[in-house]
Amino acid sequence: MGLKPDHWIRKMALEHAMVEPFVDGQVRDGVISYGLSSYGYDIRVADEFKIFQPEITAARLSDVRSAYVAGLLDAEGGIGYQAAHDSGKACLALDFGEGDRDLMEGLQVIIGTGHLQETGDGRCRLVVTKAADVQCVLSQVLPYLTYRRNAASRALAELKSNKSIVVDPKDFDADSFVDYRGDVCLIPPNSFALSRTVEYFRVPRSVLTICVGKSSYARCGIIVNVTPFEPEWEGYVTLEISNTTPLPAKIYADEGIAQVLFFEGDEECENSYADKKGKYQRQQSIVLPRL
Repeated sequence: MGLKPDHWIRKMALEHAMVEPFVDGQVRDGVISYGLSSYGYDIRVADEFKIFQPEITAARLSDVRSAYVAGLLDAEGGIGYQAAHDSGKACLALDFGEGDRDLMEGLQVIIGTGHLQETGDGRCRLVVTKAADVQCVLSQVLPYLTYRRNAASRALAELKSNKSIVVDPKDFDADSFVDYRGDVCLIPPNSFALSRTVEYFRVPRSVLTICVGKSSYARCGIIVNVTPFEPEWEGYVTLEISNTTPLPAKIYADEGIAQVLFFEGDEECENSYADKKGKYQRQQSIVLPRL
């Protein structure tokens, strides 16, 4: 079995659509590199992410447009919002249920702006006027707070029934993920995200691939885990991107994320992935574990 060079990868991509779209050469200027290399192909990560959020996490970075804010709402608590424009400026009011004042005060600290109001009916209101913070709340904070409230309710029910809360590859809870789409993804500390490649792969019958992470991410404690592409497998690759650090980590969409190495066997295999009718064949999006 031999490692295949750039001219073989180019030929297979152009004549057999092994990698599509195919970039002939390395794109480097201002981005994490991607495209054809000496003995491999550097794949890009798409702008679609599923972010694993197993615990209470709060993060805010001033140099990006959006932030991930996680808060564990009371199972009985409510959350609502209304948006309006006041004198040409964005304005947002977040109304919290009784008993959620601590969460609202924490959210105020995280956002960095806004003032608290009492509504007179036992509820509280956080008013945000800074345009960037309004955008942050609408696009990321509210969906995530709602998700955390629902997750808290489920976890409470499971604890009351003495069930264990575990990550089970045979019965994975899709609600453990928050869906996000954008140019920059923030992975919470000690968590991970699933994404997919920009490229669609069609692996020849005599070929098996191994995928390894890019050094730019590895040197930041960000690990990319991709299982081998088996003979005659095809589809968009589901990527697992782990943040091993205690800080939020940035992932840049449409830029390099890992390198694929192609190994050709001395003989063709008896049974390919297509022959076995593999469960991840021709996947078109981010695919969660299947049994």
